[in-house]
Amino acid sequence: MKQLASTLRRVAKQLGPRREAILDDWAKALAPSAKVDEAEVREGCARSFDALMVRLTAGDVKGLLAEEARSAGIESRRGMSSLAPSRAIRLLNQCLVRHVLAVEPDREVVARTLAALDDLATRRVEALLTAQEDESARRLIEAQEQAVRAAERAREGRRSNEALRRAEAQSHHRAEQIGLLASVAHRIAPIREPEELMQQAADTVRARMNHTYVAVVILDGEGVLVGRWSGRPGVGRQSSGRAAGPPGGVIGRAIRLRSPQVVGDVTDDPDYHPDVPGTRAEMVIPLLEGARLLGVLDFQSEQPYAFGLDDVAAGETLAEFLVIALQNARLYQEARRREGGGST
Repeated sequence: MKQLASTLRRVAKQLGPRREAILDDWAKALAPSAKVDEAEVREGCARSFDALMVRLTAGDVKGLLAEEARSAGIESRRGMSSLAPSRAIRLLNQCLVRHVLAVEPDREVVARTLAALDDLATRRVEALLTAQEDESARRLIEAQEQAVRAAERAREGRRSNEALRRAEAQSHHRAEQIGLLASVAHRIAPIREPEELMQQAADTVRARMNHTYVAVVILDGEGVLVGRWSGRPGVGRQSSGRAAGPPGGVIGRAIRLRSPQVVGDVTDDPDYHPDVPGTRAEMVIPLLEGARLLGVLDFQSEQPYAFGLDDVAAGETLAEFLVIALQNARLYQEARRREGGGST
């Protein structure tokens, strides 16, 4: 923690003079998904950025994380989701990385700084997700206790128990999604190799959510989808390798429309391409870097109608994490290549 605080203190002093440019970049990145205008978004960004810089300049990373965890707990009790602030943290990290690369000539310092910024962003996101996970658990216990009391008083005990089971299932599902985001963020944070990053993300998502099959695929320079996938034991993937022409199936539709695609029963979808035996439902989430489409996340399940609106929201947040992680990995590799080229 001391080494992290020391590196971040240097970053804060170095980026202080670029405050206005950083705020402009951050506000522009957040504005498209906000319900207020960019000027108001920028005001909120300024407050958050200044508070962050005060903590980092003082080398108080531990205090920063403790304060944000406390605030996240308060917001969770008010019913606020951690997805939006988690996204804001990742987008700020992306802006800071660009400005570090613009001002720091020393490639070794750049590599250390990128690692420190990514570590900080991951710790901040994990604090938010942990606070909401704790609140979800508290609400689940509260719902159980309330349902038990109601069942004791009610004549229609069967109906009360059914309501309790639905509430438990919904709360458990949401808690799983929050835990998934925290787990993926923690697993991919230290990875600087894009292909390994994609594989770890696919493995972690499939293991946590028990889907039949999960893939992280990106478009290469020739417009061909390449990537990594993970299937449960006994499930293979039928593929002919690098397909000619534009991507097809539900993935191709998501790429064309640049929007999530959910198929409750693939037997009713004319676009579905049967490449995983036993699949009944599919969800595809685009990986978007601003206006640029990088690839998709593909989820498949043997259970029909396995994906709902909550799954789409969690998938979109996960996609944002992966886009930023992939970009940071590319920037890190580029910095290392420049460092190697300068030494020869």
